[in-house]
Amino acid sequence: MNSEIFLQLRREIIKKEFSRMNDKQFEAVVETEGPLLILAGAGSGKTTVLVNRIANVVKFGKAYNSSYLCRPVTEDDIEKAQRVLAGDRHAFEDIADLLSVSPARPWEILAITFTNKAANELKERLSLMLGAQAEEIWASTFHSACGRILRREGELLGYSSHFTIYDTDDSKRLIKEVQNYLGIDDRYIPHKSILSAIGRAKDSLLGPNEYLASVGSDFRLQKVGQAYAEYQKRLKKA
Repeated sequence: MNSEIFLQLRREIIKKEFSRMNDKQFEAVVETEGPLLILAGAGSGKTTVLVNRIANVVKFGKAYNSSYLCRPVTEDDIEKAQRVLAGDRHAFEDIADLLSVSPARPWEILAITFTNKAANELKERLSLMLGAQAEEIWASTFHSACGRILRREGELLGYSSHFTIYDTDDSKRLIKEVQNYLGIDDRYIPHKSILSAIGRAKDSLLGPNEYLASVGSDFRLQKVGQAYAEYQKRLKKA
């Protein structure tokens, strides 16, 4: 009986924690298992849902939709849960083990967005909800997250952690140097065409050797493959 009462109180506590959400938003916040796609228009609160969903996963885990309790529930636990509902945050800490089920550790969360502005907003709002824990959450742009992984794991690819990421102008300059080195006239194979071909090859996970093997006897594409190989060699050297 104590368990049933506590499970109901736990759901009420979580519901109160995210009381600013409407029904559909709350449904997304507490749905933690498997992939979830949210379709919503501009200004409808997508970022708010994302921030609250992360907070739920860190603070409560699967608790809202779970009947699991890590230990027997006592009358004291029920009393403390009622106090939490009444606004007593100290009581929350006393029964934190019963209020969460398999919560995620902050560094296990990856929140990816497109712009630095959006990533900074995520970080700020997560800090307001989770405090110091938010500092360990990976909330960043695609490029920033991938750069961070490469800084940490680059040695596995033969790079040091002190590499430079080339921008579009750097790439153009380098491929033109490669063309001059290999005697490829830009009027015959424009540098833009070579860079596009290299980009497509990388999208297909083809390195220079695989690319050269895939183009057969096509002389023009063989030249592109040679440029690709030299381009990668110089990137790594830099």
